[in-house]
Amino acid sequence: MQEQRKASNTTTSEIVLESLREQIINGTLQPQEKLVEAEIAQKFGLSRGPVREALRQLAFEGLVDYCPNKGCTVALLSPQDAYEVFFLRGSLEKLAIQKSNCRLSDYSLMIMEASIEDFRKAVLAGNTMKAVHADETFHLQIIHSAQLNRLTKMWELLSPLNGAMFLSVQNANRLEPNTPDPSTSHKGGAAVWTHQCLLEAIRINDLQATCDLLDQHYEETGRRVYRLSLMKEQAIGDRINGFLYVPGGILIS
Repeated sequence: MQEQRKASNTTTSEIVLESLREQIINGTLQPQEKLVEAEIAQKFGLSRGPVREALRQLAFEGLVDYCPNKGCTVALLSPQDAYEVFFLRGSLEKLAIQKSNCRLSDYSLMIMEASIEDFRKAVLAGNTMKAVHADETFHLQIIHSAQLNRLTKMWELLSPLNGAMFLSVQNANRLEPNTPDPSTSHKGGAAVWTHQCLLEAIRINDLQATCDLLDQHYEETGRRVYRLSLMKEQAIGDRINGFLYVPGGILIS
C-alpha cells in the first residue's frame, strides 16, 4: 500500500512538473511570474506535496527561482550561469567528437536526421518544448559516440538546463531582434540550418569543421547571451536611477 502511494505521488508530481515546465518554456508563464503552491495544487486537484516536488525540480533546472518567505517565481539563467552552461556543454561535445574521431554509427546519424526534422516541425509550430527535446536527442548522439560513461553522465547533469538555455537565447533574440545570428536563433530556420551543417560535417568525418561548428553553436552563443543579458541588467539599473539605456551606449534622461 505504501509503495502504491509513493508511485502515485511520483506520477502526480511528474504530471505537474511536465505541465509547468512546458508552460514556462513555451512562454505561457512569464519571467518573474509568481508560482503559488496552493493555487497550482487547486488547479490540478492535488495536495501541495507533489507541487512542491515539481517546483524543487524546476528550481534545479534553472526554470524557477526560490526565495525563503517569498516562494517561487519563473526565472531565467543569470548571464554567468548561461555562459557556463553553454561553454561546458559545448566542451563536452567537442571532447566526445574528438574521442570518436568524428565517426558515428549509421543508426546515430539516422536519429540525428530524424531529430532535425522534429526540430524543424517544432520551430514552425512555435513549440519550444518539443524543440528542446529534439535538440537534446540530436546532441546526445554526439556524446554517445565517445562511449565514455562518465563523460555521458557529466553531460546529462547539464541536460536539465537545456530548456533554460533555450529561454536565454530567446530572451537575447528579443533584445537584439534586428541582428539575427544564424547559429543562435531558435525562432526560425536558422537553428535548423545550424544542426543540418553539424550533421553534414559529421557525415563526411570532418573533425575540424565539426569542432568549429560546435564552438559557434555553443561558445559564441554563450558570449552573445552573456553580453545581451548584461545589457538588459544595465538598462534596468539605469531606469531605476532615472536614465534609459539604449544599445550603443547612449544614456537618455
